[in-house]
Amino acid sequence: MPRRRHCQSNQPIDLDGEDECKSKRSRTSSRPAVKGSNRIVSSRRDKTNQDKLDTRIFDLYMEDLWKHIEEDKKSAYAYLDSLWFNSYINASDEKKSKVLKWTKSLKIFSRQYVFVPIACWGHWSLLVLCHFDETDCSDAKKGPRMLLLDSLNQTDPTRLQSDIRRFIRGIYETEEREESKHFINKIRLELPKVPQQNGEECGIYVLYFIYCFLHSKKLAEVLENKKLEEDFGKLFDDGLFDPEEFEKFRKDVHSFQVKRSTAVEDQG
Repeated sequence: MPRRRHCQSNQPIDLDGEDECKSKRSRTSSRPAVKGSNRIVSSRRDKTNQDKLDTRIFDLYMEDLWKHIEEDKKSAYAYLDSLWFNSYINASDEKKSKVLKWTKSLKIFSRQYVFVPIACWGHWSLLVLCHFDETDCSDAKKGPRMLLLDSLNQTDPTRLQSDIRRFIRGIYETEEREESKHFINKIRLELPKVPQQNGEECGIYVLYFIYCFLHSKKLAEVLENKKLEEDFGKLFDDGLFDPEEFEKFRKDVHSFQVKRSTAVEDQG
């Protein structure tokens, strides 16, 4: 049996060559930067393929997206930097502590939804921490849950499960929560059926999923009517995905990317 590999944070997300994200058919931020990471990889980027996002463009777009949401959502939601998850999984104990310290500052246990971008093996996916503010230690079915949204299921997103649970245990332990390790390990990790990519736009899909949580009235209604013990596996069913809206969103990301790249070149 081949040995299982952790996702590697020292690999740029837009790898040339055999990207798993391929279907078979100088940032400014108040957030801590991960030292030693390949944040800007423009020297290796395929500039003719605007669907492939590097972590710099991803985080800049997230910052811009966050600026345009209501204040009540900023209080109820939070998001992690795109490299924090990978940095925790692959780092030394000292660096793990730093990532957990940054994560603690987001006050996850006071949020309804927390978005955790994951960039592993040349592919983007999104982990959503749901209702960690409504923890019920007596019944895991009614407590918090996690959703893993992946636009390329053929990459087998379940292989991330052990790394995700290790990260979540670290968050609970850093916060010195009263929940037992058994309870933490029983937090449900669901893989809702989501739209699947046709090319290499996995990073754009992750941004779009976050956009839907922030702006989609249909999704808001579904989430409002969902009880904590219900299955979220069909969250994006019932016409919640609009291909035309996604295409418009995709073009907006392309436009944003061009503007940022031009600004960097002008500065150089």
